[in-house]
Amino acid sequence: MRQIVSFIILSLLVFQANAQSASTVCRAGFAFEISNNPNWGNGEPVIINITPGSPAEKAGLKLNDIILEINQNGTYLKPHHTIKAWLLDNDMNDIEVSIRNLETDFRTIKFAKDCRSRNGIDESKLAPVFAFYSLEDVQNRTFHIPMKITTNPQAVFSDYRTFDFAPVQDGTPAIDARISSIFERVLNERGLRRDKNDPDFIIQTFYSYQSNSAYSSTNPSQAEDLANWRFDIKSNKMVKLPLFSPTQVVENSNVPYLLEFGYRFYDRKFLEPGEMVQIWECEVNERVKTNYGLENYLETNLPLILLKYPYPGSMNLATYEVNFLKYNYTGLNYNIEDISRVAYVDPKSSAANAGIRSGDVIKSIQGVKLSNNLKSLTNSYRQFITETMELRNPNTRYTDTNGYKDCMFWEVSEYNQIAKTLNKRGYQTAFSYLFNFNQYIDWNTPNTISIDVDRNRESLNFEVRPEVYKSAHISAY
Repeated sequence: MRQIVSFIILSLLVFQANAQSASTVCRAGFAFEISNNPNWGNGEPVIINITPGSPAEKAGLKLNDIILEINQNGTYLKPHHTIKAWLLDNDMNDIEVSIRNLETDFRTIKFAKDCRSRNGIDESKLAPVFAFYSLEDVQNRTFHIPMKITTNPQAVFSDYRTFDFAPVQDGTPAIDARISSIFERVLNERGLRRDKNDPDFIIQTFYSYQSNSAYSSTNPSQAEDLANWRFDIKSNKMVKLPLFSPTQVVENSNVPYLLEFGYRFYDRKFLEPGEMVQIWECEVNERVKTNYGLENYLETNLPLILLKYPYPGSMNLATYEVNFLKYNYTGLNYNIEDISRVAYVDPKSSAANAGIRSGDVIKSIQGVKLSNNLKSLTNSYRQFITETMELRNPNTRYTDTNGYKDCMFWEVSEYNQIAKTLNKRGYQTAFSYLFNFNQYIDWNTPNTISIDVDRNRESLNFEVRPEVYKSAHISAY
């Protein structure tokens, strides 16, 4: 609990420390690293993270894009600090980024950077600070898949645009057709296309699913029965699967089923034209708790497995990070030196359209006083979290990326009680409005947010109609 509550103060102090430098900062909305991977962007910057809702995301930049130019400056073999300086140049609000990926050899994307007051903290940053109001909407989760990857250092994966599957014999199990269908759908979404006549590479798969001969049902389990949550790309949510985590210590005799799945890509054009040369192999070995079935496994996990191509990161264990973010966006940015004062209002946002201005002092939101006292703010949040833990559903328990093990969603049958508890004096902070589209935050689920401000000693009230921002991002390392 101390870790969660301290996060409020620490987060705001970090922003406060940053506020002591330049008054305005412009951000492109993505992070990169210089690749040393011979298969993908060697010596060039590769995008490894994109900020949800940022100009970069809206303009169409994607994870693993190779950055070739920034404002017509070539990036090849340039040091990290030089490229970062080009991106952060506050004298240039507009930016051109030329990229290469699986879909294109060269494409230039133009967009305006997000420039705002450095001493402001926006709602996308506040929502994670107050995540325990609604873990259903704000989550940072990590999971692993036991995977080994091998690549051919001579292959340049950006050369490959088309694929096909290795020939199959008559009487091939129906599951092979299903596997091919998943491959085709996922690779099409990544910008590749199937070409049955003249493909750049061929896909071959192998698999097995069997009972573990060493399993003993009479053996007491020596391992903690940890829930293994993974991200279902189709439904955009985390699902609990009957798999042992690859980081979980468990005796072989306690594992009922063993699953193996793998695939290989074979070059047939570039390295030795006319010959089949392996350029990529991925092998997954899972320990299964129940008779889950190979097809069920692949429906959820194959799209995740394919995220490791073409920029795999770790070659021996796949780590995935999922970030969920959903909150009421009004366009308000709060001054981290005086949290009740408006530092900045996003142009054309609902707050700007309603008439709220930079410098306004917010007295209350939805009738709840906005205190600029961090200690008071923290105490209110802590009291709320402590009293409502019993209203959470233990079947949804998970460990977040910060290592907190008791993250749980609300019990649906307790929504009314949660809303009543939250409305008790001293338990609610003004920032619960970020999630009041949920009944468990505000049972009446209002369409507008009432904000009272002081402007030059004049009391004003504004009704702001928020926009619900929602995103789910997954990265593979």
